Amino acid sequence: MKTIKIIYTTLFILAASAILFSCTKYLEKLNENPNGADPDKANPNLVISTVLTETGRAFTTLGFGDVAGVMQYTQKDGWAGGHNNYDWGGSNDWSGYYSILRNNQFVYDKAVASKDELLEGISLVMNAMVFGLISDLYGDIPYTTALQGNLGGQANTFPAYQDQQSIYTDILANLEKANTLLSKSQNDYPNKLGAADVYYQGNAAKWRKLANSLALRYYMRVSDKISAVAKTGIEKIYANQTQYPIITAAADDATMAFAGNGTGDSWPTNVTYDPSDASTYRRIKMADPFVKTLLALKDPRIALWANKVQIFILVNENLPPNSDKIRDTIVNGEPRKVRVISTDIVTSRG
Repeated sequence: MKTIKIIYTTLFILAASAILFSCTKYLEKLNENPNGADPDKANPNLVISTVLTETGRAFTTLGFGDVAGVMQYTQKDGWAGGHNNYDWGGSNDWSGYYSILRNNQFVYDKAVASKDELLEGISLVMNAMVFGLISDLYGDIPYTTALQGNLGGQANTFPAYQDQQSIYTDILANLEKANTLLSKSQNDYPNKLGAADVYYQGNAAKWRKLANSLALRYYMRVSDKISAVAKTGIEKIYANQTQYPIITAAADDATMAFAGNGTGDSWPTNVTYDPSDASTYRRIKMADPFVKTLLALKDPRIALWANKVQIFILVNENLPPNSDKIRDTIVNGEPRKVRVISTDIVTSRG
């Protein structure tokens, strides 16, 4: 009987081990997302496109969104709380910017591992651009210990804030490194980014100009606090534009074209007139202080930034009150009923 018990016990242990091993193996396979990207196999050329497009959206949101209202560049005639009245309710957090930076860190790490100097230089420029933007907006921010949440531990999960001056100083060092990485002839870079680079199509010389132009921006940021450093850096760039080329023509601007003209494929608003009541094209207008300043300066860009508003022409004040061509307006400082005879000139471009 003793021998039989030992055999049964051994068989039970073997069966339990087999079940546990099989269960663990099955659970591991079950936890693999068949539609997800494996970080070890993902192509960084595909990820850099996301970095660039999301950064473009982030900057456009600021320029077209509520910050334009804060600066009194634009105003809204509906749903205007946050834009006209600064009523944000604490919703302007930085998580979206750090999401861009996490993707960019992946690109940078892959570029360093594969000795891809073009992609490494581009990711350093984007790191500087986005971290610089966050610090411009918020001041002291998580920087050196940010983007390390995957490593675990409280210090990485809740990274410490870093002072703005040291952030700008490190940004400038990264842009200096990017200038060197991007200084080779285009044919010396094996990676041909092409359309994956929605800004410059992999043109290293243009990325180099952007790096040094951003450096000028951040030297200006620190000029009041460490003026000697700023003076030396600015003079270094301007004195040797062969070694430090900068953007001097619109053709070298970092731009991202919208896909189309309608509400579905042209963000943040359609660029053609939409007559509906919900038209963002119509709702956003240039603010009065901005218009007066541009007119006083005779600045020709006003015609590029906005269309004229619809013009009302007074032709007859004695019209039927229910006429669809009648509008209330102000003529020579007094309220009047006027007939609309022109409807083809509409609202702000946005």
